[in-house]
Parts: sequence; structure tokens; C-alpha cells
Amino acid sequence: MLIKDGIFVVGIDDAPHKRDNLTTELFFVFCRGTLLERIDHASIDVDGLNSTEMVIEKLKPIIDQFQIIVTHGITTGGFNVLDIEMINKILDTPVIAVTENNPKGNFLDAITNLPDFEKRKSIIERAGPQFSTLTPVGEKKVFFQIKGIEKKLAVQFLKKFAIRSRLPEQLLLAHKIASGWTLK
Repeated sequence: MLIKDGIFVVGIDDAPHKRDNLTTELFFVFCRGTLLERIDHASIDVDGLNSTEMVIEKLKPIIDQFQIIVTHGITTGGFNVLDIEMINKILDTPVIAVTENNPKGNFLDAITNLPDFEKRKSIIERAGPQFSTLTPVGEKKVFFQIKGIEKKLAVQFLKKFAIRSRLPEQLLLAHKIASGWTLK
């Protein structure tokens, strides 16, 4: 199987938030290959546990409009952790969670003081092993976790669509759009 130029992709990233914000926006950017088709968004709780349900709620009714989901890591809205295993299972769609920085290290330490620590830890563990690869842009690796797609195909996707940054173009668009969201 090859990753084709015109694959339908949804890139997902969260908007910035201030420390005292209770919610932030999660942006869904739909692309055919690198071409932007449409944008949607939904509110999620900062440091909550509702990002997975929101992704499923938003995408399930339009499941025929994309073939792969790419997220900016597995955390949204602070430490609102995406359960990429559940998203993959319920939507029956491959998920690639990509980040520019190695999220290991003090990550688990940082969430120990949050409510539902054990649930968050379990979600993080279910995300599976973390891989890394070089893309055509930049000299540093990107880090990624996958569900429902072979590592070889995920690497092919990342290398094919990393055009202007180390992130795939669909995720870069989601990141730029989410970053432009006005903080309240």
C-alpha cells in the first residue's frame, strides 16, 4: 500500500489557552492531500478528559470524508489526553500522533497532581510505543505514536507531507489555524 497524494486527511490541534481558562478550542482541518477543504472546531476542557469524546463526536458522522487522522501529539488543552487507541477503534481509521519534541521524560511527573492521574496514565500507556523519524525538512526528528497503521506507512506519510516544516502539511495547517485563535 502507498500513501497517495490525494489522501483525505484530518489534522487536529488545540488552540493556545491561558492558565485560568477552563476551555479551549480543538481545530479539525480537513485536507485532500495538502489542499485545504474545510475547517471545524469544538470546545474542550483545559486539563480535562473530554478531548477523545469530542474528536469521536465530531468525526463519527462524517467518517466517509477522511482516510487518516493526524494529531499534534496526544495531549490537547494542557493535559486533556487523547486516547488514540479508542479513536482508532471506534472510527476504524488510522491515527498518527506527531510532535516535534520528545514528550517522554517528566511528562508523567507533570500529570501526577491532576485529578484522574491513573486514567490519564492508562491512556498514555495505551498510545503505545513512541517512534521517531527524520522528515525532509529540518535536521531534527519528529516523534510519533500510531494506531491502525503500520510504522512503515506512517513514516511514508510523514516524509511525503512534511513540506514546509517537520510536521505534515495537514497538521501544520491545523497548528497555524489553532494558533491564530483569539485568547479570551
